[in-house]
Amino acid sequence: MKPLEVRRLSVEYLTTRGWIRVVDDIDIDIDERGEILAIVGESGCGKSTLGLAIAGLLPPNARIAGGYIRIFGKDAATNPVKVAVVFQDALASLNPLLTIGEQIAEIYLHHFKMTRKEAFEETRKRLKDVGLPDSFVDRYPHELSGGQRQRVLIAMTIAMEPELIVADEPTTALDVTIQAKVLLLLKDIVKKRGIPMLYITHDLALASHIADRVAIMYAGQVVESSDRYSIFREPKHPYTRALLSSVPRIDTDIDELYIINGEPPLPGSFPKGCRFSPRCPIAFERCFNEEPTLKSIAKSYIRCHLYE
Repeated sequence: MKPLEVRRLSVEYLTTRGWIRVVDDIDIDIDERGEILAIVGESGCGKSTLGLAIAGLLPPNARIAGGYIRIFGKDAATNPVKVAVVFQDALASLNPLLTIGEQIAEIYLHHFKMTRKEAFEETRKRLKDVGLPDSFVDRYPHELSGGQRQRVLIAMTIAMEPELIVADEPTTALDVTIQAKVLLLLKDIVKKRGIPMLYITHDLALASHIADRVAIMYAGQVVESSDRYSIFREPKHPYTRALLSSVPRIDTDIDELYIINGEPPLPGSFPKGCRFSPRCPIAFERCFNEEPTLKSIAKSYIRCHLYE
């Protein structure tokens, strides 16, 4: 059975205009333990909402309007599943009144019914796993740097022994050097422990380094998904091509970066037909009138009329 199977998933938010669909008809998979699937898209495309839905953390004004989420064959809506989430703001995720040791040990005290001594012994091991010294058990979150706090969150994540990790832009607030170290640490832990991970980001470069497979989202839908080599070397969807063309490269001389004209549509105001058609340079009549479905093309999945 697959570590993660999402089919026809749709999520809506209750607004003053009624229920507005933000995530629509999502199909994604993680096929094996230790695999990393990156969800990439612009701000507002629905990728964080997708992550919250999979983690079971949707806010009260949101609902799953269709489809299902299965984690190792269990329906996440009706069965308890252990999903750990690594958020981008580590300081907001940690309790400022408790030491780092107390916050990690709490997991062992409440979820594994260990004694306090056993819990702190395991806590020190988890800190060592993420490259932090024993002395950090007595430190408070405000005494740590951004990278150190993010390592603490990763330590808390693996302490839970989760079935799945959802990492929502976990290094956005860090500088580039620290960002790389934290990402390599997270990837190393996921691979060694065989924990599947959904990695959410807007950064194509980060996705190319950490992910095994990549799914590109636009306006609440997955428009292309494949292994990372196919996505970056032979992108098929016009939106994926446009995204990659707008990224600076050190191996190619470019006089001017490509700019995607227009803006992404707002939820509740999606255009008729293909949602990328108003911005697509090669759109034709059918694109403006008929919404494409997600089709399997040579080990990739594409939502585009060009491939019919």
